[in-house]
Amino acid sequence: MAKLPSAEQFWQFCLQCYPGMQQPLLSLQDELGANINLLLLLLYAEQQHWHWSVAEIAQLHQAVLPANQQVTLPIRQLRRQLSTEPTIKAALLKAELAAEQLEQQALLAACPKSAQSRSADLVGCYLQLLAPQTGRWQHILFDLRQSQPR
Repeated sequence: MAKLPSAEQFWQFCLQCYPGMQQPLLSLQDELGANINLLLLLLYAEQQHWHWSVAEIAQLHQAVLPANQQVTLPIRQLRRQLSTEPTIKAALLKAELAAEQLEQQALLAACPKSAQSRSADLVGCYLQLLAPQTGRWQHILFDLRQSQPR
């Protein structure tokens, strides 16, 4: 049985990984609408050699959508629009990071309680769900894999 990280452990994992993987993660977010928190959770799960089904990954995506669409995205859009106001931009970035943490808590709460211990391409499964008819994310996935901390 898989032991999920605490919210703080997962946050620390994300803070450690994100800087080196920022560009491919943002590309997947902007081009496919991928949720970065879910991508990071799937990368964490891959490191643990967990396997979740495509249906379970789809459920995780659905679980994070409300917080993402109602809170995080509006804050992010406003922050990007106000790029000339550094004080306001910094405050909005702080609010966006708090919203990201709420998304992570929602994801952890929705995680399958059991995960088979075997290697799987969970991130590839998620991206295939988002863009099944194209392979346009393949090169970004390659970049993500190359920038992933070892």
